[in-house]
Amino acid sequence: MLDKYRSKRNFDVTAEPSPEVPAASGERLKFVVQKHSARRLHYDLRLEAEGALKSWAVPKGPSLDPKEKRLSVHVEDHPLSYASFEGVIPKGEYGGGEVIVWDQGTYGVQVDSQPVIWDRTQSEPLVLEGLAAGKLKFWLEGEKLRGAWHIVRSSRSEKDWILIKSHDEFESTHDVTADKRSVITGRTNEDLQKGRPPKTKEMPKGAIEKPAPKTLVPMLLTEVDKPFTNEAWSFELKLDGVRVLAFLNRGRACLLTRNGHDVTSRFPTLVTELEAIVPPDCILDGEIVVFDEAGRPTFQGLMQRFQLQNDADIRAWDQRAHLDFVLFDLIYLGKWDLRACAQRDRRRALEELGIRGRHTHLIDAYPEIGELLFDQALKLGLEGIVGKKLDSAYVDGQRTRSWVKIKTSHTDEFVVGGYIKGQGARSDSFGSLLLGSLEDGKLVYCGSVGGGFSDKELHEFHQRLETMRVDKSPFDEKITLLRGAKPIWVKPELWVEVKFMAWTEDKKLRAPRFLRLREDLSMDNPPKKTRSQAEAIAAPAPEMTSSNIVEELAQAKEELHTEVDGEKLKFTSLSKILWPATDDKRAVTKRDLATYLFQACEPLLRSLRDRPLSLVRYPQGIEGEGFFQKHVEKGVPDFVDRVRLWSSHNGRAVEYLLCNNLPTLLWMAQNSVLEIHPWYSRITPGSDAPGLTEDFATSEETLDESLLNYPDFLVVDLDPNLRSGKEKEGAEPEMNIAAWEMAVKVAKKVRQTLLDLGLTAFLKTSGKTGLHLYVPVVREYDYDTIRALAETLGRHVMKEMPKEVTMEWSVKKRPEKIFFDHNQNVRGKTLVAAYSPRAAAGATVSMPLRWEELDDVYPADFDLFTVPKLLERRPDPWADILTIRQRIV
Repeated sequence: MLDKYRSKRNFDVTAEPSPEVPAASGERLKFVVQKHSARRLHYDLRLEAEGALKSWAVPKGPSLDPKEKRLSVHVEDHPLSYASFEGVIPKGEYGGGEVIVWDQGTYGVQVDSQPVIWDRTQSEPLVLEGLAAGKLKFWLEGEKLRGAWHIVRSSRSEKDWILIKSHDEFESTHDVTADKRSVITGRTNEDLQKGRPPKTKEMPKGAIEKPAPKTLVPMLLTEVDKPFTNEAWSFELKLDGVRVLAFLNRGRACLLTRNGHDVTSRFPTLVTELEAIVPPDCILDGEIVVFDEAGRPTFQGLMQRFQLQNDADIRAWDQRAHLDFVLFDLIYLGKWDLRACAQRDRRRALEELGIRGRHTHLIDAYPEIGELLFDQALKLGLEGIVGKKLDSAYVDGQRTRSWVKIKTSHTDEFVVGGYIKGQGARSDSFGSLLLGSLEDGKLVYCGSVGGGFSDKELHEFHQRLETMRVDKSPFDEKITLLRGAKPIWVKPELWVEVKFMAWTEDKKLRAPRFLRLREDLSMDNPPKKTRSQAEAIAAPAPEMTSSNIVEELAQAKEELHTEVDGEKLKFTSLSKILWPATDDKRAVTKRDLATYLFQACEPLLRSLRDRPLSLVRYPQGIEGEGFFQKHVEKGVPDFVDRVRLWSSHNGRAVEYLLCNNLPTLLWMAQNSVLEIHPWYSRITPGSDAPGLTEDFATSEETLDESLLNYPDFLVVDLDPNLRSGKEKEGAEPEMNIAAWEMAVKVAKKVRQTLLDLGLTAFLKTSGKTGLHLYVPVVREYDYDTIRALAETLGRHVMKEMPKEVTMEWSVKKRPEKIFFDHNQNVRGKTLVAAYSPRAAAGATVSMPLRWEELDDVYPADFDLFTVPKLLERRPDPWADILTIRQRIV
């Protein structure tokens, strides 16, 4: 189609775009009119169709007067990327001269007196049909040209057509060509000829003229629990995608993820489109999203797409599924940095760019109506909403309360159609209930629920279910259960209310939990409609500043009664010294610990969420007696989440603590928790953990088959056994330069070995003498497999560095080397969390690092006072660790 265009041009000389064609883009077809000062001045009308621009040269230009008939000479098709071309074609080349984008917009097709057809899937065939017949009526929505037009082929020549304005409210005798400027740059053809720069559009207040940043980290969201309505805010639907920044430099696009990974090569179609429709120098913030057939974001589909690296696989996937780059902020434009501008002004500037493609578009923004939009997100089954304060600046890499997210949870009523017999502690009741929903009179299987029952409820339910047993399944379809479990069918009479996170792609409940029996419902009296609503949890006011609790702690004497995120907290003995003073550091109190945990709550909660915990408590400080706490004890507040896990030692299920909210984190400070150790596995289902159950409490066997037996990471614990010479007899080695330098050397070797295997490792200090490497993996490998892989890695490194590395388990026999501890990769074993304090002199912190920082730091640099300052001025290197899912080949 573009062979003729290609044959007329030498792309080593002309600046015109080469004929590589981006895919058709946007819901509407595009048009452009370019003013071209070639041998003779003329205007080029171009209408998008068949993946190209159908083109006519109009010598006198378009007229708004229906009486004026303008000759239009049909010329070769141009590539879609030509629509944004503005520049000088060298003299001597075909079409030599200056070209500006005189007008641009979208167009639809009108058949007779019927309404205009805008949708490209319907209008494009009509365009081709009309052009073939020699007569096309179309409607323009441009900046200068609007309304209905005709273009008709002349009887005297196949190339000669006539362009005529139709009668409508946009007709006029005004000479529209008197406006000589480009709608993109404000330049005229004469400006181009004389080398004048583009006319600068008025930038928003706060814009700073400066070079574009080469890299940056997106602004982050603070999670709150409750939607709100506020005229000072704007709201967007939260999409389950991957955050990406698009850097356009002289028209070339580069895509970077939130943690700086370059994914440009993985999205060639998107890159081609961005380079065609986006201004040549700008930075856009957005999210890459894959939508399912119902138009809902699917993170599972996105992860499948993200893992593709082979060009053929990428092309094949893109042909059968649809991927979008959804834009929501403009950071840089032309030569202007917009980060200091108000959010409302950045949004307006982004809208004015008119970026719209098949894969690229702006997210819809809704002023004020947060609660209404949240209800809509619930009905659509979406992840939640995002709120942005209209006067907020763009603070890259920081999490502020000017940008917030509110996630949804769901409850609904379901019919019990069967159950699975329990094992272990539940051998005398049931393991889970099989649930269904009524759809057109049929019972459709929705999944099972096994959590949320008290011992009493288990017993009472089981007694009732036994009286309701039937031989035949009440469900409409055949049900296949995991691990070959055998269902026991019951008459569908009992209704239960269940809380769940979302619906999976195969229309099963995600993370369900039993709430209550609904005796008021029956098959004769079912729910009138499916009900989905957010759990009513009190949330902090959106305008709450991050300094409130810090100020309260600073002003309080020994006690503080306060409320955080709707939960009441009491602090006592705030001046108690938990870490005594050292030669170069002051003593650290419980007040300091609580302040730190608040200041570091965002990255800390990311490290801890949904993971069983072991807590290291020192009620009298590190010079007193310390102990581990794993299980829930009396006096633990209701806001502290917990999970029941099977304990072989106890022969029953026991409750473990979880830390999923800020009140829990601050409650730990009150209880002198100086170290927090999370599991490497978590209770959260996901697309990277297919087929894994959420039955953690029934027996050892069910725990083996559950999510908690499949870790997110392979961990490498590098523990120096080099002593400073100042240690007391029997004490652990103290922090010292020689031990640290050797640990750094070994860590680099381990990293290179992993890179050779195609694996990315995240790094942090242990907070004492060592280093921890975390290798994110898909949850397809159980702990035994991961441990074996870690052992193989360790033995390879030890062979490569025999003078520095040992895997000798016995401390007495262990030489003065770096101990590579592969046995940390065992279910139930833990390493200290990223950003957790350590019960060590100086109140040090286990600090995530970028690899390039490793040569310039020392573990003692990171403590309860220095880390919050670091968090203010640099992004968390581990922010996206859970988005990196790697397979070990």
